[in-house]
Amino acid sequence: MTMSHRERFFMAVDLKQPDMVPITDLGLDPPIIEAITGEKLGGFSLIAGSETNPWEVSVRNRIAMCKACLKLDFDAIPVISDYSLCSKTYRPKFISKTRFIDEWGRILDARKETKTTWWVGGTVDTEEDMKNYTPPDPEAEGIYEMIERVVKTMKDKDAAVMCQGHAGWHMAFQVRGGIDKFIIDMYKRPSLARRFLEKIAETCRGLVKLMLEAGVEVAFITDDYADNHSPLMSLKQFREFEIPNIRSMIKLAEKYGVPVLKHTDGNIYPILDDMIEAGIRGIHPIEPGAMDLKDVKERYGSKVCILGNVDCRRVLPFGTEEEVRRDVRRCIDAAAHGGGYILASSNSLHANCKVENIYTMIDETRKYGRYPLRKSSSR
Repeated sequence: MTMSHRERFFMAVDLKQPDMVPITDLGLDPPIIEAITGEKLGGFSLIAGSETNPWEVSVRNRIAMCKACLKLDFDAIPVISDYSLCSKTYRPKFISKTRFIDEWGRILDARKETKTTWWVGGTVDTEEDMKNYTPPDPEAEGIYEMIERVVKTMKDKDAAVMCQGHAGWHMAFQVRGGIDKFIIDMYKRPSLARRFLEKIAETCRGLVKLMLEAGVEVAFITDDYADNHSPLMSLKQFREFEIPNIRSMIKLAEKYGVPVLKHTDGNIYPILDDMIEAGIRGIHPIEPGAMDLKDVKERYGSKVCILGNVDCRRVLPFGTEEEVRRDVRRCIDAAAHGGGYILASSNSLHANCKVENIYTMIDETRKYGRYPLRKSSSR
């Protein structure tokens, strides 16, 4: 019996075996959206950075992403993100032809060829800046209206509605101007670092609360905690500074009956148990080269849903059709047996991915990922 997209996705989140492996992803860059929908997007990226009316541009771009995901036949769609949210009065403060300061105080660089933005720095330079810093107001004019308008486009659509937010850490180090700076704060000025992080985490929760009130069904928390070798902070620091924010986000989502999934790149073996104990229901993307998908499935597959990890660094941008199909089969063979697995890329469908390879990834998942699964043929 064929399940609906929503049923399929939530069954996998519940660590059960659906009719076939579900598909989703963390996001699509503007060139991918344009190629799939045929629509021309405005502004720089899905992170509100348009010079003129960024609020309206951000709304249109998020709706276009939803359309692209529906065309790709995703089972769950990243409908709205705190990265895309801005007030109606927001205008980026340009400090060069391509660089601007956003509402958070982050410095972003706009790449017009791909319509994306890259974080390059922050504006909180001193201890006094940390004390006086005020994050954006979740209740500012237009923020809930933006969320509601985008989420409404998914009404009566057969796909789980996901939102993306942050627990606190990611926005804190970006506003501060660097991971190294905030790590030093945590060592040398722990009380100040904690107060600074708490202000940001409170705003992050406020934004996710608005998304939950608008009717999203899944909360994806997307702070990055590691590189390919290890977490970016010690286990002690993680437990002291960030786990409380993760727990608070999960407690908030539980009030709405919404599961929380976690994205973080890198080698998270040292902190994975803590995140699962905190209540995370899914982990993405089990980055290739940093962690082993089969090992994670064997060790944690009975505790947490696994999402990922088709290689978006080499295979999706540069691979042949057969290499893409082989990588999809590798993922399914490693993690899909018994259910509790959702196929996605190893980060996101970024501008360098070949659109034809994205379609191939989905096609192979629908063919090879039907339960009961075949015997391994990924080699």
